[in-house]
Amino acid sequence: MTLAGRRVLIPRGGAWGERVRAALAARGAEGVVAPLIVSGAPIDVAARDRAFRAIADAAYTWLFVTSAASIDQLAAEGVVVPPGTRVAVVGAATARAAKDAGIPVAFEPAGASSGAALAAQWCAAHSPDGRVLVLRSDLATATVSDELEARGHAVDVCVAYRTVGVDLAPDVDESLRTGGFDAVLLTSLSVGRELRRQVGALPERTVIASIGPGTTHDAGALGIRVDVTAAAQSVEAILDALDAHFSLDPALSRGPGERNETA
Repeated sequence: MTLAGRRVLIPRGGAWGERVRAALAARGAEGVVAPLIVSGAPIDVAARDRAFRAIADAAYTWLFVTSAASIDQLAAEGVVVPPGTRVAVVGAATARAAKDAGIPVAFEPAGASSGAALAAQWCAAHSPDGRVLVLRSDLATATVSDELEARGHAVDVCVAYRTVGVDLAPDVDESLRTGGFDAVLLTSLSVGRELRRQVGALPERTVIASIGPGTTHDAGALGIRVDVTAAAQSVEAILDALDAHFSLDPALSRGPGERNETA
């Protein structure tokens, strides 16, 4: 395994971060959990609470969830999704979070995980029937709700959480700047923004691995180079892609500070 002995920055905490750390350890690598973002209460907490009560009261036929963090917020607030409310998720990571929270998933788009894919594929299979609710972050676009409304569905939108940047510990910041990590996992636009704000350009030797094409596109818009893009938005896919990347370049076969220099 070419990840053996690697040191990898994991930019999200919680259950996801610990799962990635365990997956890296199973491959012989060291995962360092150093969250760059956390999910906090939205600015309009009252509006969120009204929406959450409406979910529990079975006011919606469908609930659209565009991130695993929204599932975390439902769980944190003790919201029980009633059996009559079906749940559509943006992709595999959100589906897994829903499953872990005991929330059945009725619809997940095929292919790449994106709001556009979710809305287009779901609308192709469903006619307007009842009211739907879209849960999203304060930074998310209105892609899903706009498409649903354009197709004639009755839509409410709830900003379920606010994305908040977290300053890195000084030792982690210094290690990033000086090439102390073999790789950094890039898991969202928000993570990319914080990485750019706090650290700037990473050393050339540090491999940046994106969790999917959408995140790679967003990183490019921020001026962040991406060396590896996972084929699917999952822990296994991004680690497989990182493993394959290191195996292709013998110059990357050493640990931090030991990379071979070439003319």
